[in-house]
Amino acid sequence: MRNMLLLLLALTLLPICAQGEELPVLDYSAVKDRFVSNPRSVKDIGDPFILSEETGYSMFATGGSIGFNVWRSGDLRAFDKSKALKKVNWASGDYWAPEVYKVGEQYVMLFTARLRENGSLRTGVALASAPEGPYEDPLGKPLMDFGYATIDATLTWDDAGNPYLIYVRDCSENTVDGRQESHIYGVRLSDDLLSVQGIPVLLLKPEGDWETRSGDPRWNEGPAVVKHGGKYYLFYSVNGYWMKEYSVSVAVADAPLGPYTKQANNPLLVYAEDETGVTVSGPGHNACFTMGDELFTSYHTHTYPQAPSGNRQLCVDQAGFHADGTAFINGPTLAPQLRPLQEIGCRNMLPLAVCEGDDQGLLTDGDSCVSPASEAYIWRGSSVSYRWNEPASADLLMIYPAPGQALSGKVTFNGALTDTFSLPADGKPGQAVILPFSPLTVSEMRIEFTQGAAGEILLIGETP
Repeated sequence: MRNMLLLLLALTLLPICAQGEELPVLDYSAVKDRFVSNPRSVKDIGDPFILSEETGYSMFATGGSIGFNVWRSGDLRAFDKSKALKKVNWASGDYWAPEVYKVGEQYVMLFTARLRENGSLRTGVALASAPEGPYEDPLGKPLMDFGYATIDATLTWDDAGNPYLIYVRDCSENTVDGRQESHIYGVRLSDDLLSVQGIPVLLLKPEGDWETRSGDPRWNEGPAVVKHGGKYYLFYSVNGYWMKEYSVSVAVADAPLGPYTKQANNPLLVYAEDETGVTVSGPGHNACFTMGDELFTSYHTHTYPQAPSGNRQLCVDQAGFHADGTAFINGPTLAPQLRPLQEIGCRNMLPLAVCEGDDQGLLTDGDSCVSPASEAYIWRGSSVSYRWNEPASADLLMIYPAPGQALSGKVTFNGALTDTFSLPADGKPGQAVILPFSPLTVSEMRIEFTQGAAGEILLIGETP
């Protein structure tokens, strides 16, 4: 009761707009610290994986022939690098695609490396007592050997807690109809994660126009599994990693070993370009993590988008699921995006409101419609109003336009306090209207659009 009284007192002390007042708009610098932009500062890497914990983030990535580094960060803006895993005895090099999971009191790393005796790629495992390592090889050999090259291993668990390894049968040793192809497989793991049980099951292979742009070889690789609503969402990458068309798609199943159905609006994450050429190239090999109630995905893009190569850089964007179960990724972005709300001590007030219009949930579903794959979820109305039964404290409005569209209109708070907004069509990928203002107690908000369509609206305030 005391906390509730303090909250009500705090709300009453915030200014409430009166007829004729102007919205107390602030400069972007007032909220700049809440935002972060892609690419992040880690470059010359590939296949980034982020482990999120209360103590911060640990980022792991492909490290070439010298084992693996770890980049530790409190905000995914500044990083401290150290060595996580030195070379293992059975491998000659090509340490790729590390992933780390906390299982009980230990940290389990899965990784790819080449066998010393013949250069074939295999999946290894290493253990540590802390996320930053040092990691040690408990087996002295690969985790499994099916007689063919394997890469890009990831983990998931079923509802009973049984672990499954999802991995890639690499195209270097997999020929189909005279063509090299990478396929995604799954197999049950032992409870201690140190051996496989049963026979691997084929889950995905490259199909359709977008997934076969590379010709020969072809790829389904870089798997990452997220459980949501009783379903297993298997994100994966297609085409060659050096191509601008390297991109992320998703398939859905009721069980870890499938069968999987590829989502109809694939791919979810693709390259971006404007009149100057390609601005984001090869967004792929993603991995998902949570911060608070929000889902995010890491991925890499080419450091030099108009000259793609193995030099890649870390990017992070938000992901999520629509009410109909469709997965989305809000990317790729280059414009400023909100940092995780829990990290900055804020919340989105709009889902707490009652919509007095027909937004069909499209403006509060978390999908900013940055990706062309979200075309069906763009809201195309001309005005929308919201009402809070319990007034909300807010100080920042964000409005995402449909991709490539200019956006303009006006917002009115509490029936009186009004300001206009506009956004050109030629901004950076992921651009949004960013309207900071002095803290207000908001009971009503109406937005009228004079140009463009909206993908998402956020009304942000500090968490009480």
